Amino acid sequence: MPVIIKCPNAACGKAMQLPDNAAGKRVQCPTCKQPFQVPAAGPAPKLSGAGPLTMGNNTAKPATPKNCPACGSALNEGAVACMDCGFMLLADTGPSEPEGPPNLCANAACGVANPPGERNCVRCGNPLPIAGGTLLHGRYRLEKLLKMGGFGAVYRGVDTKQGDRPVAIKDMIGNDPQEFAIRLNFFRREAEILRALEKVPIVPRVYDFIHQGQSAHLVMEFIRGKDLLDIMEASDNKPFPVPMVVEWAKAVCDVLHTMHNQSPPLIHRDLKPDNIMLLEDQRSIKMIDFGTARDLGRTAKERAAGKTRVYTEGYAPPEQIVGKPEARSDLFALAATLYHLVSGKAPEGFYTAKEIENQLTDTPSPIPSQYKWFYELIRINLSEDVNDRYFSAKEIKADLDAQRVTKEAPCPKCKTLNAVRTPFCTKCAEPLTDPTAPCVMCGKYNRMGGRFCIYCGNRLR
Repeated sequence: MPVIIKCPNAACGKAMQLPDNAAGKRVQCPTCKQPFQVPAAGPAPKLSGAGPLTMGNNTAKPATPKNCPACGSALNEGAVACMDCGFMLLADTGPSEPEGPPNLCANAACGVANPPGERNCVRCGNPLPIAGGTLLHGRYRLEKLLKMGGFGAVYRGVDTKQGDRPVAIKDMIGNDPQEFAIRLNFFRREAEILRALEKVPIVPRVYDFIHQGQSAHLVMEFIRGKDLLDIMEASDNKPFPVPMVVEWAKAVCDVLHTMHNQSPPLIHRDLKPDNIMLLEDQRSIKMIDFGTARDLGRTAKERAAGKTRVYTEGYAPPEQIVGKPEARSDLFALAATLYHLVSGKAPEGFYTAKEIENQLTDTPSPIPSQYKWFYELIRINLSEDVNDRYFSAKEIKADLDAQRVTKEAPCPKCKTLNAVRTPFCTKCAEPLTDPTAPCVMCGKYNRMGGRFCIYCGNRLR
């Protein structure tokens, strides 16, 4: 028969249930983690400052549960822990303490049920989600875990001081102080970027940023909906209608245009269907997750410096993969996202551009004639060479509004038609495109579309 003993550590004293064959064996208290040896007979063992330990008939024996209270698996008689999920079966005969439900590890390869209050899994060490119902900072009550990753978790919650207004709360995870300090800078920057974009309709509002000790929380507008990738995967990768995707593309262009025109310019670096939410009206969208966004730097040296390599394969252009992203890198990701949405197939970088080019020239073409302009726009912005893409999100939106791909533009001085994105007029040499960042060799400004500095000959890209 199982027996109940109390931890001999005076600072703990919690009762625990042990099988009847535990006498003489070394065990560990599941509460304070102190190891001790169960006595074979006679007086109970003591740790430093420990009180008496009771065994056998001196303590009432509670009934052993037949099923694990955490996962429901059948338990063996006298079990001290569930063999399936690892939940410790504690029987405390002392004063009761409010403990709440077990905390299940979010790691799919682990899934252990941890005692309430634990912040890291006792088996795999991964961060644990905060229990539902927890009140953060005396104001925000957590309701449900929405998403969890290696750097943080996102919860649905309510703002109790704003009439239980629904909010999304990002909880930054970082146990090591040095690691926490690094992540805090990224977390704070995300809040600043969201505030800079607060006038763009499809960007979630940021309500609060709280940093206290080793915890940081970003409180944002709660978006009711599902991300576009989840929707496609749930419907066997069925593509969305092109007219609807065109409207979404215009809205995303507004976000990118605002970001790219900040001083210094901001780049998103991870635009993809996963980061676009379709709202409950099944028409409107919101962009989410600006955690990877960063500025390009104010000086030529800062802009030329290698950046942290953040990208998603298939959506990132070559310059971003090698750590040299720029504003037009986001246009590549936008084109890859649009292709995924209208085709139902994941993009493969600029190889997808070759596939689209073949489809446009095939006879008969698998692309409907009324949408060939849209696929051509996607193809151009999936170009391997950054100078072959559109130069700005504003330029893309203009063609989306006109539902065509602009091929030529007149020179403002002599009215000669030039191919779009030509740096200088072929007749009068009037500059036709915007200035670039200063040349890293001579410091002089050139025009977008040029591949070499016209002053010193240095390769610009």
